[in-house]
Amino acid sequence: MAKNMQALQEALKGTQKTPNASQAAPTSGTTQGYMAPSREGKTNITAYLSPDYKASLRLIQAKTGTSLQALIAESLNDLFRKYDVPTVDE
Repeated sequence: MAKNMQALQEALKGTQKTPNASQAAPTSGTTQGYMAPSREGKTNITAYLSPDYKASLRLIQAKTGTSLQALIAESLNDLFRKYDVPTVDE
């Protein structure tokens, strides 16, 4: 704890020592962090939308008890059917 306090004080003073080789951040781009087993074989899809989309999804979730992930997957499959592309069955 004292070591962390000392490092914090040095950082605040702007006199922080350079870390030794064992403390340095890895320079290799191949290092990966922990991934939950439930996320293995899956990918993240992100979109920035109006907060109204989230509010409506939360209302459906409250009414049905279905997870947001399942609701979004259902919505995407409906979109895939509309455009006559393969749907995803999980």
